[in-house]
Amino acid sequence: MSYRIDESVISNFLTNHTHALRLSALPLDPLSRQCPVCRDIYHAQDPAYVHPLLPADTPEYPVQVHNRGPCSHILGRRCIERHVRAGQPWSHSCPLCREVWFPAPNSARTEIVSTLDNVLGALERLEMRDEASSHEIENVEQALENIRELLYSQRWI
Repeated sequence: MSYRIDESVISNFLTNHTHALRLSALPLDPLSRQCPVCRDIYHAQDPAYVHPLLPADTPEYPVQVHNRGPCSHILGRRCIERHVRAGQPWSHSCPLCREVWFPAPNSARTEIVSTLDNVLGALERLEMRDEASSHEIENVEQALENIRELLYSQRWI
């Protein structure tokens, strides 16, 4: 089973649910000044780029998770991105507390949405001559579209 997370989900998470911290905002204790994952010492974020766009040669800087339940851990920017891109069963959750940041990739849900799209396409191609049948087809289409929207809303996209 693939645990690969769509790029749009990763981008959404990094952009909307993490923010860079200034070194002065960190607690003074030495362990707070290093990434809890890789243990690299944090550096100040370079003002030449905007978080979360990270050039390859940028030193590790602190990033705090927000709006993801009780998790508000501070991790290194490289480590958080490496973690969500790893394609592991736990890549969708915090490496420290395991709080779910976004739902895990679900191939079954993706398949269901694809099937719904195919059925809706087939219904659009039907030509109904009587009004009652046409009305019933419209009701079925609306119900299927509602189901598709519910599935998408659970994917956090």
